[in-house]
Amino acid sequence: MVRSSKTTNLVGTLVSIVIPTYNRGNILPVAIDSVLKQTHSNWELILIDDGSTDNSREVVEPYLTDERITYYFKDNSGVSAARNKGIDLANGQYIIFLDSDDYFDKELLENVNQELTNQPDLVCWEVIKIIDSKTKYWKARELGGMYRNIRATFLAGSVCYKKDTLINHGGFDPKISFGENYELGQRISRKECLKIQLINKPLLYNIVKTEDRQSNSIKNRLISYIYIYKKHREKYDQNPKASAEMNYLLGFVLEKANRKNAAFGRYKKSWFANPWNLKPLLKILYLKFVS
Repeated sequence: MVRSSKTTNLVGTLVSIVIPTYNRGNILPVAIDSVLKQTHSNWELILIDDGSTDNSREVVEPYLTDERITYYFKDNSGVSAARNKGIDLANGQYIIFLDSDDYFDKELLENVNQELTNQPDLVCWEVIKIIDSKTKYWKARELGGMYRNIRATFLAGSVCYKKDTLINHGGFDPKISFGENYELGQRISRKECLKIQLINKPLLYNIVKTEDRQSNSIKNRLISYIYIYKKHREKYDQNPKASAEMNYLLGFVLEKANRKNAAFGRYKKSWFANPWNLKPLLKILYLKFVS
């Protein structure tokens, strides 16, 4: 671990920003620079290098002259384990996780700090998503029964967590490689009297290049969906609508994997759980009579 020994007197609540990275040396400076450009200066940046084999360390080296920046190298074990290491190292009472291919609006921390006086568990904000050069807006929304119908967003970089809330709910599950943010959100949402502050401004730029997203592969999605469904099976069984949605997603990825019989079974479970939703019924008819 590389950390400066200097100290600085700063105002406001210290917020720890954790950037996990793996072989992203070519784009990492954009994320780091977006933190350095913040109009609010009481932050620390923890870079967790998850076993990169490219020039990431050399790229980071010039930034370490800033006393607020720490670099930690670890063996490769996935983004969830990297984020958990960031939680361990964080000095701030609040933590934001930023993906290494995304970046913040310069006024993010200024806006967030204004919401921390009431000691919320979560602060959420809007996002500008740029998907293969097409732009759309992402806002906090009601998340349904598995989240006790809270209005929030758990997309990485769109939420500031109280550190104690993260720790008390177990952090990120290292066994999940897709959907890990929202699986954590399911557990956090069960907290009694959960306090959420919403900022109605887009303060994250989320860059998605679909051809580069290994975590979005059919294999990763299928393994993660099955694991999440089994892990929270009791809660899904208590919530037919959520069960229908998860079984539909499983059917969809199984169909994409050309496992049509298994997909057919999941679509049936989805429809039986929520007969008012016609999407799985149409899939059932398609697989039975057309495909």
